[in-house]
Amino acid sequence: MYKYKEMKTELLITEMVSLCLDVPQELAQEIASRDDAVSYLQGILQNEKYWYQGGPGDAWAPIHAIHILPLIKTKDALELLLDIMRDESDALGDWITESTPTLIAAFGESAIERLKEYILDETLDIYIRGSVATALNVIANQYPDKKDDIKSFLSELFEGVNDPTLAAFFVDELLSFKDQNLLPQIHRAFEKGRIDTEVISCDDVDWVFNLPEERQSYSKFMKNPIEHFSKENINYFRKMYYPESKIHTKKTKTKIGRNDPCPCGSGKKYKKCCMKI
Repeated sequence: MYKYKEMKTELLITEMVSLCLDVPQELAQEIASRDDAVSYLQGILQNEKYWYQGGPGDAWAPIHAIHILPLIKTKDALELLLDIMRDESDALGDWITESTPTLIAAFGESAIERLKEYILDETLDIYIRGSVATALNVIANQYPDKKDDIKSFLSELFEGVNDPTLAAFFVDELLSFKDQNLLPQIHRAFEKGRIDTEVISCDDVDWVFNLPEERQSYSKFMKNPIEHFSKENINYFRKMYYPESKIHTKKTKTKIGRNDPCPCGSGKKYKKCCMKI
């Protein structure tokens, strides 16, 4: 930790990139403590070369960067995270639904009004809007005095949503508030065919409503973003993204589309992975 305190921010960022996946919590925290960190993280996030497997940092630098932004907690850090969610949603892939609710919620109650404004943007991907709804739900449970306000906002938003899948995402969030007064609104939406029943069915409503808080979907996002850099988490990612049997190759016997899953098994789109190797 001491050596990091002696390093300039630019060198800390260089160190983060060079370590690829293996960035320790101490380095992430030191970067987050620097006043000029956001501008350096922006440089990583807005440069396409960092998003490619095989490039600088093996595509981990942007992922680490978005997990450092919530540790900074400034307005600029939030805006950068929201911009990246919008502009790099394809590159982020499953990180949108699996991590960003935690990251957004970590900005706390000061982010509520900005998130309300952001989620109203109908040009955003529905998975981004769903993740923001989850983040608002997390904030509501972390700050009980904000719960009624956020519940009312999501209820009104749900009423005006036209996309059945997004409406289904909102149902899950609304049910977690355990407010009996919301049930008639939700059942009417099912009766009108406004809900994607492949995501949640009408028969699931009572079951989800009665789930204990620790089993509600939002609960898994109630954690500190610094956990991303824990040894346990890093080892999990190593097993997932670097299995021993994984082989990188440019040549394949069949044509692979730019937006097809990469044959290397990374989970990324081909254009963001081995296509550039």
